[in-house]
Amino acid sequence: MALPERLVHLLVCLALAAGAWVSVGLHLPWTVLPTAGLLAAATWRIVPRPVRATAAQARGALVATAGAALWAVANGIMSAEYLIVVRDPGFLTLSGMWLVDHPHTDIPALGAPEAAAVSGTVLPDASQAWNLLGDAVQPQGAKMLPALIAVGGWVGGDRGVLVANAVVGAVGVLVVYVLARRLLGPMAALAPAAAVALSVGHIGLSRPAYTEPLTLVLALASVVWLWRGVADRRLSPVLLGAATSGAIAFIRIDGAALAVGILAGAVLALALADGPRTRRAGHALAVTATQAAVLAAGYASAWRWSEAYVERLGDQTRLLMLGYGAVTAAIALWILLWLAGADRLATGARRVLGRRGAIAVGGTLIAGLAVLASRPLWWVSHRGTESSVDRFTNTVVESFQRAQGLEVDPTRTYAEHTVAWLSYYLTWPLVILGILGLGLGAYRAVRREGEWAILLGAVLPTSLLYFWNPEVVPDQLWAFRRFEAVTLPGLAIGAAVAAWWIAARLGDRPGPRPGERERTARRVAAASFVVLPLSTWVAVNPGEAHPISAATPVFVREMGGARDQLADLCAVAPDRPIILAGTSSHFGSLRVMCDQPTVLALASLSPAQVAQIASAWDTAPVLLTRNADWFEWTAEPPVIQRSTVRQASYTLQAIPHTYFDRDYAWVAGIVGDDGRLVPVTPAALGGAGDAAGDAAVDVPNP
Repeated sequence: MALPERLVHLLVCLALAAGAWVSVGLHLPWTVLPTAGLLAAATWRIVPRPVRATAAQARGALVATAGAALWAVANGIMSAEYLIVVRDPGFLTLSGMWLVDHPHTDIPALGAPEAAAVSGTVLPDASQAWNLLGDAVQPQGAKMLPALIAVGGWVGGDRGVLVANAVVGAVGVLVVYVLARRLLGPMAALAPAAAVALSVGHIGLSRPAYTEPLTLVLALASVVWLWRGVADRRLSPVLLGAATSGAIAFIRIDGAALAVGILAGAVLALALADGPRTRRAGHALAVTATQAAVLAAGYASAWRWSEAYVERLGDQTRLLMLGYGAVTAAIALWILLWLAGADRLATGARRVLGRRGAIAVGGTLIAGLAVLASRPLWWVSHRGTESSVDRFTNTVVESFQRAQGLEVDPTRTYAEHTVAWLSYYLTWPLVILGILGLGLGAYRAVRREGEWAILLGAVLPTSLLYFWNPEVVPDQLWAFRRFEAVTLPGLAIGAAVAAWWIAARLGDRPGPRPGERERTARRVAAASFVVLPLSTWVAVNPGEAHPISAATPVFVREMGGARDQLADLCAVAPDRPIILAGTSSHFGSLRVMCDQPTVLALASLSPAQVAQIASAWDTAPVLLTRNADWFEWTAEPPVIQRSTVRQASYTLQAIPHTYFDRDYAWVAGIVGDDGRLVPVTPAALGGAGDAAGDAAVDVPNP
């Protein structure tokens, strides 16, 4: 049955339409939805219609689809409320909220720059995530994911935006199944899909608006369609796969790193394929040109709608684009030389290597990954101290180490543990099987199935890059993001390939009942792909005060309480400009959720300065703060809003099993003519409040 792939296909079409229209500033229901429908109709036949579906195919598709639907419901119920900007999902979710009612992500400043001119400690934007450009504030990051989750807002309002990424994560499970089905069959493919679905990493990164689940969908969908196009000698799947891989640049600034591996794998697969040389060369040039054009459009979109972000990453972005351009030019030149026989470089190498050479290639890959996995036994990775980024990261790592009672070594990157990080989510047996499976894939690519090069090209380049140097603050799940998009599903699929290969070898051994041995081995393998990821949901530590604890990303709603807090703050003094004092994390939250011009005060201000800020607007602004002593009031201000927001703890070298509750107590005042603040009272809101401070305490998740 084609239903799992149909759902993947529809989501990809919707993502492509949303990403394209938001890039030209016309993200509206009447542009995005019809375009997605037209794109789906135009590419509908790329997804094959089974001529005669077997019972196993129907059963496998039904189980995969029903399982993904249940997964979406369960994780949608527990979806994060990441509406305060402490990490990337904050500004991505808020950008999605903004796009529900606006055609692009440029947020009008509406007098904020003039108001902020009073002092260097008053800003019309907030560092990193929100950047002033002309008369607009630009949220950081590429725009496809916010544009896609905004579609959820058209259907279900704010709740629809918050749930949308859980739906993307469910489709991510389906695309793993679709790809694995091509390699393993309809029932065996359920195993890697289950492993991904039950991994704490995929669950924890799908509930908030992280970009990795959508990247997973586009990357693996492109592999599925490129594989089909090469194997079936069809141009349309090749074009759709190329466009889908290039569109990763609409999601992530490092999209070129993933795209170039997929491109190299697809061209190599075409070089190794059967058929007329001119047709294969034409398809290879189509892949190269299509992916490059779409990827260039993605980077142009990022530059237009997040200029400061691209400039901040200027050196890395230029290096990445130069690398992509050089590799793409070399690939294009090689393709052009195919007509003179240059494709024999691939086919000739295959003949020369033969079976023994193919075994050597697969064995080398396995050995290399094993060496990377062994690094904690013989190496400790450290970071420098020269740059401001290094010094900041070292300070953060030191704070995490002290909080966990670990040995304090601020310069540690923990990069030697990157393969071990995957074992937190898949467990070591599946990681080892995954490495073996990738080696088997390399053997098959060399020996007889060149299409394997597409999957290996998608998985290996970025995996090896981040295995060696992840360049990330090493707390979980934050650091694991590097491996969510292709490494996690790639290893899960590889593990299933290896497990079923081992089961087949057991069946080939002489002795009584070989078929029964193989069936038993497959049952054990299938159960392992469920039981082993589930085992990571709990931690057993007999010597600690709480000997059994649960994985926080599974059992705790991340940032729960943020939505109600912001709704209350917007209701304090609606339709007034906002002066936010003391915390940059809420700048974008208030600007988007309240839809009022906002300035950020980072230090105390005199009444004269406050009055000067207020003069930028026709309506007296409301000041919101948790630092009442920064300002002069006409009376003692009462707490107008009290709330608690729950976050997973920052944990090094383990899945987080604790959380902290951050208590907020806000006061509010309307700016008077003399710059003093007239307190907003609970009676004015029909509520009550009392004084309280902020607190953050780690709590075990039993």
